[in-house]
Amino acid sequence: MTTTDNDVENAFFSLFSTLNKLKTSSAAASDAAATIQSLEGKLEGPIGVIQFLLHRLWLVADDESQNVVQGDNALSVLVHLVESRPTKYMALTSSTVRRDIERNFTTLRVGSYDETSREVSAALIMALAKLLIGPNSDNQVGIATDASASLLTLCRWDRDQNNHCSTIAKRVLSTIDTLWNHLRQQGEQQKRKLSCSQIRISALMIDICLLGGEEMAFSLSKCIMDKLLHIALDHPNDDPLLQVSALDQLERLTVHDDSKYPVTLERADFLLANDILRRGLLCLVGSTGDLSMDANGDEEWGEADPINGGAALRLLTEICRVGVASSVSVSEATRHKFQLLLSSFQKALHHFHPQGELERLSYIHAVSSVVASCAMVASSSSSVAHVANTILSDTTLLHEWLSLHSRVSQPILKSTVLSSLSQVMEPTMWKDEIFLSKNTTRPSDNIVLQLYQDFSHANNERNSAELILASARSPFVEERLGAYNILRALVSRGVCVRLLLLYDDGSGNGTGFLDWLLNQDLECTIEGKKAKYQIVDTMLSQNSDLIGGLLPANALRQLEEWRRKGPHFVNAAQFEMATE
Repeated sequence: MTTTDNDVENAFFSLFSTLNKLKTSSAAASDAAATIQSLEGKLEGPIGVIQFLLHRLWLVADDESQNVVQGDNALSVLVHLVESRPTKYMALTSSTVRRDIERNFTTLRVGSYDETSREVSAALIMALAKLLIGPNSDNQVGIATDASASLLTLCRWDRDQNNHCSTIAKRVLSTIDTLWNHLRQQGEQQKRKLSCSQIRISALMIDICLLGGEEMAFSLSKCIMDKLLHIALDHPNDDPLLQVSALDQLERLTVHDDSKYPVTLERADFLLANDILRRGLLCLVGSTGDLSMDANGDEEWGEADPINGGAALRLLTEICRVGVASSVSVSEATRHKFQLLLSSFQKALHHFHPQGELERLSYIHAVSSVVASCAMVASSSSSVAHVANTILSDTTLLHEWLSLHSRVSQPILKSTVLSSLSQVMEPTMWKDEIFLSKNTTRPSDNIVLQLYQDFSHANNERNSAELILASARSPFVEERLGAYNILRALVSRGVCVRLLLLYDDGSGNGTGFLDWLLNQDLECTIEGKKAKYQIVDTMLSQNSDLIGGLLPANALRQLEEWRRKGPHFVNAAQFEMATE
C-alpha cells in the first residue's frame, strides 16, 4: 500500500469516526466536510469516492481491520454522503450501486468478488429500501428504480445460489413491510403525498412474489400482501388513483409465463381462493357485499364503481385465465372457492352494459374467460362441475358474447369474438399468451360442439360454418385472422372436421370449407398465409388416423404438399397449350 493509499484509508476512517459526533459538535461537522472535500480531490470527484466505498460494502468488518472502513462501516459513510449531499451523491450512488450489483450478483455467474466474501447486510437492505420512499424519490424516479432493481437482483442471486431458500427475499420483504408500516402511520395529508412511495413498495413486493412460491407464501403469512389488498379493495375509496395503481399491481400476479414466471401453487391459491380479493373485486363491479361477507345470492346487483370498476373487471378476467392455466394443479377446496367467484362474476356480467369499443372488448374477454374456466371445470371430474355447467347454459351471456350482428361494421370486435371463442375451444393453441401446465384439462368434444351450436343460436340460427367462412372471406384482414383462429381450433378435433366438411350452402359455387381451404388466391397477406397454413398443419397432424377417409385423395395430396413446403407454397396452375 502506497503513502497515498494510506492517506485515503486514514481519511475515510477519520470520517467514519466523526459520524457519531456530527449532531452534537459543529467542529466535527466542519472536519467531516473538509475530509470529504479532500477525498474528492484525491479520488477524482464523487464517483471515485463512491467506487472506493463500493468495493468494501460486501466485506465483513473484523478485528483485524480495526482501522479499515468496510462492511456496514463503509455503508455508514456512503449513507452520510447521500443524506448530507443528496444533489451530488444520491442519483450517482443509486445508479453506481445498481450497476455493481447487476455485474457481480448476476444469477449463476461468479463476479469479480470471491463468492465467500459477499455479505448482504440488513443495513444495506434498509439503506436501499429507504431510497424507495426518500424525499427525492418522487422527483427523481430513477433513484427509486435503481434501488428496486438492486434489491430484486440480490433476491434472484440468493435464490439461485442457495437452492431456492430465498433468505434475502424474506429479509427484503420484512424490511419493506417495516417501511410500509411507517408510511401508514403518517397523517392523512402526508399519506396522500406518500402514495407513490406505497406503490413503489408494492411493485417491489410483487416482483419478489413472482420469483417463486416461497416468496409468495412469506408475503401472505406475514400479512404484507394484506396492505396492498387494503389499498386496492377498500370501498368506497377516497383515493381512486392510488386504488387503480394498486389494482394494476395485483393484476401483475396473474402473469403466466412458463419460462420466466410460472404460476406457482401458492400464487394460484391466492388468486383463485382468497376471500378478501374475491369480495373486494366483486364489490367494485357491483356486488352488495363487503370485504368481510359475500353478498346474499338473492340481493339485487348494484352499479360498478364508475372509476375503477373497469380495472376490477379486467383483473377478474385475468384471474379466470389463471384458473384455466391451473385447472388441474389446484386443490378441490381452491376449485370450490373459484366457482364462487365465477358464479358471482356471471351475475356481474349480466349487469355490465359496455359503452364504446374498448368496453365491449373488455366485456368479450371477460365472458370468454369465464366460459373458458367453466369449460375446463365441466370437462373434469370436479365435484363443483355443476356450477360450471350452469354458466355454460347461460344463453343470455353466451348470446351477448357471440353475436356478430351488432358488430357488422366493427371488424376488430368481430375478430375478437372469433379469436376468444377459439381460445375457449382449444386453449393449447395459445401457449405464447397463456401458460398451460402439462396437466391442463382440455375442453371435451361435447362442450366444443355445444359452443359451436351456441355460436349459431346467437346469430339468428345461421349455420356456424357459414358464419365462420363468411368472415374468412372478409375484406378486412383482422376479421379473416379471427376466422382462421377458430377454424384452426375446430380442425384439431376429428368430430369438428366432419362438421366443416359436411357444410354445403347448396349453391354449387365452391363455397364449402374444403373449396375455401384449397383456394390459395383468397389470401394475399403474409400473416394470413401463415395462419391458413397453420390450419392445414393442425388438421393433418391432429387427425392423421382418420383424415384419409374424410378427404378426396387429390385434395389430401395437395394439402400434404402444402404442409411440407411451408406457408408460402402455391399450387402451380395447370395450363394446356392451344393447338390448331
